[in-house]
Amino acid sequence: MTRKKEDDYEVTTGNVFAALGFDQPDELLARAGLLDQVIALIKNCGLSQQEIAKKLGTTQPKISMLVTGRFSEFSTDTLLHYLSILGCEVEIRVKKPRSRVGIFRHKGRVAVVNATLMKKVTRKKDTH
Repeated sequence: MTRKKEDDYEVTTGNVFAALGFDQPDELLARAGLLDQVIALIKNCGLSQQEIAKKLGTTQPKISMLVTGRFSEFSTDTLLHYLSILGCEVEIRVKKPRSRVGIFRHKGRVAVVNATLMKKVTRKKDTH
């Protein structure tokens, strides 16, 4: 992670939650990725916040909090539920350590991967 001091703030690359010293930064970044996906789908669907709220089984004020990125208001479970209602196929993959020796030795990783983006990257690699 690279940090550059500028006036009253620091520019950083990598996980912003880790840079700010939050506990469980990978999990927070994954939740932010889920939130970003939900926001993008909602903003592009052409429905009012009231209509979206009805379809997601929540209230219009909650949808307002969602589209303005009120991160702390939504659990990972809630965001996964919204993504499934919005028509997304959500996959959770667990990759076990290679051996018993690896258990508790190294912390694993939690990430959200956008399948559309991955397809574009894969196609680009295949053309070379």
